[in-house]
Amino acid sequence: MTHRWRSLLLVALCVGCRKAPVVRVVTHIPTPVPIAMPDSALSEWPTTLADALRAAEAGKYEEADQRLLQYGLKHPGTREGTESDFWRAVLKADPSNTGPEARERIALFDSYLAAGTGTPHYLEALVFRRLLETMDSARSAIAALGKANEARQRTREEEIRKLSDDLDRTMAELDRIKKRLAPVKVP
Repeated sequence: MTHRWRSLLLVALCVGCRKAPVVRVVTHIPTPVPIAMPDSALSEWPTTLADALRAAEAGKYEEADQRLLQYGLKHPGTREGTESDFWRAVLKADPSNTGPEARERIALFDSYLAAGTGTPHYLEALVFRRLLETMDSARSAIAALGKANEARQRTREEEIRKLSDDLDRTMAELDRIKKRLAPVKVP
């Protein structure tokens, strides 16, 4: 794991824990059960993860996602196979990755969290999920405010247009009254 990703995880963890409401209290953290790992899975995982992270750093998020997805499909039920799901979710959550929608990002963490508290990055995934949900809520609120502001602006412009029309009619009426009241010149 590169220093950049560790720093990202640490910052996300600190920010998420600071403002996130406590959803539940874990009184007992179960000890993860070791999963029998085929030798091929052990030898392929570090290379696969490193390649995926390099691709993501280069902005090739789809390539990174495909590498991790293929690994997870090839090694289902293994610790590293599950970890590939976590890293897919993390890379989808990267703000530089403009491909996935907010709901898709949250759904990836939900599926990882559904594997249970014994997964390698359960707490980190929980924090990321909360952060994504908070950001999605804020984004939705900002969009709603923008629409309300546009509606208010249209109403204001319509009112100004109506007042301007009323003023024009009043000015025309005043001009007619002036002409009627003007003294008639006798030749």
